Amino acid sequence: MNTKSDSTGDLNKVSIEVDGVRYEGWKSARIDMSIDQICRAFVLSVTDNFPGNHNFSRLQPGQKVVLKIGEDTVCTGYITATPISYDARSITVQVQGKSKTVDLVDCCSPWAAIASSPSSASADQWKDVKTTNKQKLEVKPAKTVNTSWHNQTPVQIISDLCAPYGVRVICEIKDFNSKIVNFTVNPGEKVVDSINRLLTKDNLIVTDNEFGDLVISEVGSNGNSSDSLTVGKNILSGSASFDATKLFSIYAILGQHKGSDLEFGQRVSQDKGIATDSDIDRYRLLVIKDTGQSSNNIAKNRAEFELTFRKANFLACNHTVQGWRQSDSRLWKANSRVKVEDEILHIRDVQLIRKVSFSLNNQGSITTLESIPEAGYNRKGATVTSGKKSSAADPWGAVK
Repeated sequence: MNTKSDSTGDLNKVSIEVDGVRYEGWKSARIDMSIDQICRAFVLSVTDNFPGNHNFSRLQPGQKVVLKIGEDTVCTGYITATPISYDARSITVQVQGKSKTVDLVDCCSPWAAIASSPSSASADQWKDVKTTNKQKLEVKPAKTVNTSWHNQTPVQIISDLCAPYGVRVICEIKDFNSKIVNFTVNPGEKVVDSINRLLTKDNLIVTDNEFGDLVISEVGSNGNSSDSLTVGKNILSGSASFDATKLFSIYAILGQHKGSDLEFGQRVSQDKGIATDSDIDRYRLLVIKDTGQSSNNIAKNRAEFELTFRKANFLACNHTVQGWRQSDSRLWKANSRVKVEDEILHIRDVQLIRKVSFSLNNQGSITTLESIPEAGYNRKGATVTSGKKSSAADPWGAVK
């Protein structure tokens, strides 16, 4: 394993930086990032034919790590595991890591611990529910144990939930900061579950970036890819399941909201929203019980989102291309648009890249791209065409 810095300018060299030292020479790698996940992950490995070389022993779970491809930062987070295997001739060392946002997935917020206590509990009972001095962050429970936010923006609440873990929150949606909500953390709730519950009715993309920040993002915020995906040009392989088992003719969302002296009974307990898909020619009903405060309008929007998202998933496809960079030297990125021209799968359309996987093995570097019609993530209720092939003469026309 090489610990020298990259002086060759190799754009595709994988390295990690730990405690000021750069580790290179990895023989295999896999790096995954997706708009459906708030935590990107990587696995690197190297086989050492000389068991006497133990440089890898410097790497330990819990260390901060920055993963780079060339000089492009791809992931900022922590080493999560360092498996080792060996035989008589060699030792194989593996380094696994995840974005800083991994703590939001694995851990609860301090408020989730306080929420499980009686309301009369004192703050001193929770003096241990705080981050360590090493992190220089401390969350002190209120003197009157309070697990709720009132008249706050979702971004402020999410920032409070992420602060104990040193994760910054970036909101790219201009009109979202004007929204005012009330929110309460459930006992024992993971941070990611609190965030999902808070945002579930907004149909937003919540993911991470290369610096380990949590990002509330607009669809396609990473712009247009410079390269298209074209059969006979750069596609090595492609696939699509076209699985209709999760498509329904009717989507019914049931909910309820808080009553008042003027509104009570069935008027608050039977909120309902219906969306129908005329492309499904037989009766197939899906009923979803919504959580939290609802309304007929909220339920209707959720039903339309379920219909649109599921139809977009039906048209999702995977393509592999050689290398990790496009012709302009940019890395492929999730949440960017790409033109797909695949007559084998009967897809000719602009798709949203949902997931990017970089892999390195004996065959070289490969990128796997999972793409989906952008309308599937459009919170404003765009529709997905029923056919597999776009009739537009120029698929880029709508996004130029």
